[in-house]
Order: sequence, then C-alpha cells, then structure tokens
Amino acid sequence: MTNASSYGRPGSDNNQGSVKVALVSLGDNTTSSTACENFIYDECYSNEEYVDLIKEYIFPTTFEWCLIVLYLIVFTLGLVGNFLVVFVVVRNKHMRTITNLFIVNLSVADFLVLLICLPASVLTDVTETWFMGRVMCKLVHYLQAVSVSVSVLTLTVISIERYYAICHPLSFKSTHTRARLMIILVWVISLAIVIPELVILDLFPHKPYTDLLMACKPSWSYTSQAAFQIVLIVALFFLPFCLMGFAYIRIALCLWSDFIPTESCECNKPLNADGKSSHHEVRQQVTSRRNVAKMLIAVVIMFGICYLPVHLLNILRYAKALMNGVAAVNFALIAHWLCYFNSAINPLIYNFMSAKFRKEFMRACGCCFWICSPAVRSNRNQGFREGTMSYRYSNSATTHTEHIMLNPVNKEKAAELHNDLYD
Repeated sequence: MTNASSYGRPGSDNNQGSVKVALVSLGDNTTSSTACENFIYDECYSNEEYVDLIKEYIFPTTFEWCLIVLYLIVFTLGLVGNFLVVFVVVRNKHMRTITNLFIVNLSVADFLVLLICLPASVLTDVTETWFMGRVMCKLVHYLQAVSVSVSVLTLTVISIERYYAICHPLSFKSTHTRARLMIILVWVISLAIVIPELVILDLFPHKPYTDLLMACKPSWSYTSQAAFQIVLIVALFFLPFCLMGFAYIRIALCLWSDFIPTESCECNKPLNADGKSSHHEVRQQVTSRRNVAKMLIAVVIMFGICYLPVHLLNILRYAKALMNGVAAVNFALIAHWLCYFNSAINPLIYNFMSAKFRKEFMRACGCCFWICSPAVRSNRNQGFREGTMSYRYSNSATTHTEHIMLNPVNKEKAAELHNDLYD
C-alpha cells in the first residue's frame, strides 16, 4: 500500500522549507566550527536549535490534526463494528449462513488491520518517520497487504458462490465445509502473495532531510518495486473487480428479471399439501436473495471506491507522472485514510441493508443492559414462555390451524428453518 509520507510532508507554512533545509544540513554536517556549531546559508544554529527544527518538522499541521481525528473515528467505529459482526454470527446459529461465514472472515481481516496497522500508519503519515523499529516496519506493512488481499479475495469468493447458488443451483451445492476450506485457501494465498513485502522492507536514513529520521521502504530497485506493485494492482484489484462485475451482473439479471428462478430454490422450497412450492414462498425467497445481493454489491462498490485512489497514486507514482506538492501529498493522505475507512464502513452497510444484522446488532448492544436489569430479563423470559407459532395444513376437504408453544430452543429452530428457506 502506498505510504503517504513517500510524497513529502504537506504544509503551506513559509517556515516549512527552512525546516527541511535545516534538517538537510543536520544530516550532512559532521563537523562544526569553533564559532558556530552549524551553518545554514548565513544562519547559525546550535544543536538545541536543530532539535527544535526536528520537532517542528514532525509536529502535525492543522490538516494532519483533522486527519488524526478522522483516523480515531474510523479506529473506534471499525473495531466495535467488526467485533459486533463476528459476535452476532458466532452467537446465533441462525446467522451462520455460508455468506455470513465469508462476511465474518472479511470482518476478522478488517479488525486486525485496524488494530495493528492503523496506529503505526497514522504516526508515519503525520511525522514522515518510522519510530517502531525494523521488525514492526516489516510486520505492519505485511499484515496490511495481507488484509487487503484477504478482503478482495473474500469478496471475489462471495460473488462466485452467490453466482453459482443463484444462477446455476443444480450444478453447484454450497456447504459450510466447502466455505471453510475456501476461507483457509484465501488466507494461504494472501499470506503467500505478499511475502515480498516481508522480505524487501527495511529501515533507511531519511536522506533528503536528515540521518536522524528513518524511513521504512523497499530495499530492492525502483524498477523491481514498480513491477511488483503493478502485479499486485492487476492481481488484487482489476482482475477481481472484472470477475465480481460479471458475477453480480449475471446475478442481477437472474433475480431482477420477470422470470422467477424457481429452479434455483428447488432444494429449499416449502411444499404445500399437493407437494408443490407456493408462488408466494418463491417470491419471498427471491426478495430475500435480492436484498442480500444489494448488500454485497454495496460492499464491493465501497471497496472499489476506497481503494481506487491509492492504486491510482501507485500507478502515477511508478509511471513518474506524479509531482511532489502540497495537493499531491494531501491527496495521498486522504487516499491512505480511505483504505482504513473501508475496514470500518462494512458493518454500517450490514446494519442499514440487512434487517437480520440490524436486529442482532441491536440485541448485542442491549445485551449488557439485559444482563444488568432483572426486570428486563424477567420480561424476556416470560416472552419465551408465552411465545407461539402457528402453522396451517390442509387436505382435500378442510384446512386446520394449530399453535405450538415455543420455548427458546423451539424459537431457535424456527429461526434456523426460516434462514434455510429465505437466505
């Protein structure tokens, strides 16, 4: 991923240039005269003044303070939101659909990158300096690249799974075991494909400014780094998005056409007394699958919007078509922030576009209140005891309606049945 500090520090203050000139002198001057410790043009600076210049250089500008606030918002919302996604799926059996298993995998990757990579990235983007040593230099950027790879490959696998489940249901059977194997494969591929990040990154003196500041950057040649980045952009952005675009276009044609794809629901359709699926039930299933498709398409579009700027910057950078300047640097900082914003936005998409996730999020957020309040807990238990479920059955002459008392276990089974039918 592009490091915004590669483009130089943004700033419009007039003294910014003098700070950099001073730091260059600090890195280059190894001797001092008896009259003055260091000269910069006609100005004389002591060692203490040099230290002050360094502090001024790494101290955030007004724009960077605003960016820090945005990072804090993303950090908080992202950790809480992705934790809730994992929590509600693990906690509720009726939420453990095949699609949701992949969504949990996406949330785990986002949670890890926010927890491990975001703080280090903020510090580096703001100060243009790597303070955390050689090991973290390699580890942070490697985990960040792994997370991006896991995210895009998971989204690709979801699109393929949904495509076959909806458009070719008789030739493909989705199972939880197959989904888990695909998740493992996604992680293995992601850990392997970005191994060069772990090998080539190292610490180097920040020569344009001073030997006292360090930069975490690739140790191989500029040409090799450019080739590697182009391969990653093609393999982990353009090709997956072409595949996802094809899959979701086909899914949309299947779900939003006048023809109802009843054959895609053959194994799950409820039967009436004549052994035939009701038109109403098929409509419900198609509507449910449309809602899931809309949510997944929104996730893919948001991923593309958030990662396109940083990939565009990489292309321009290695094509040597990007000039250093305040505008370019600020754009790089925003593009870098958008990558982390994407890790925090997905739970919000689930909340707004999925009634099931929204309901379980609300239950999870109210869980602490429910545990701490005996009155609320008593009312909820009473609701369990008094819950009922009705069903109808018919023969050639009469139709009957019966009621079943639901305890918590029966409610869970009923939810699982509904999930199998309509998710």
